[in-house]
Amino acid sequence: MNEIKIKDATNKKEIDNKNDNSIVFFKNKLEISKKKIEEMILKQNDEIFKIKNRLNSEVQKHQNFSLEKIITEFLSIIDNIERAVNLIKQKKENKYIEILKNIEHVMFLINNMFTEFNVSKINDIKIPFNPDVHQAISVQYTDKMKSNQVIEVMQSGYIICNSRLLRPAMVVVSKN
Repeated sequence: MNEIKIKDATNKKEIDNKNDNSIVFFKNKLEISKKKIEEMILKQNDEIFKIKNRLNSEVQKHQNFSLEKIITEFLSIIDNIERAVNLIKQKKENKYIEILKNIEHVMFLINNMFTEFNVSKINDIKIPFNPDVHQAISVQYTDKMKSNQVIEVMQSGYIICNSRLLRPAMVVVSKN
């Protein structure tokens, strides 16, 4: 009988040891699984963040440049309005003063709209010629300025969002 008790106790210890080993084994497996899940969650969050940034960038790009086509079509109207203002100012007749005030008010509204939509005018003179934003239509020989300088702007150019050229400025360039 003692023999059976000893055998039962030995079997019980073996079973307990096996159970302890199994518990340790499964705890280790659980810890590894938890770490893998945490890594996967971090990777997914990183991917979601990248996708969100990319989409925000695309939306911003489309918002900035969505009006490009209509503004480009509008530029010839602005040119004609500017010519009318210059012509009226040259005439200096009193009968055109009211018309001039109205046209200047329209130009003020257009300039405000351009400011709101981040459209910049290219019409600076006495700056170096830049083929990215200028189109040379004439060369003027002079000793008064360095070569390759913008002397006169024949037609203003426009840039939207300080990055995309809507129309190059047509300019006269100096040459020694």
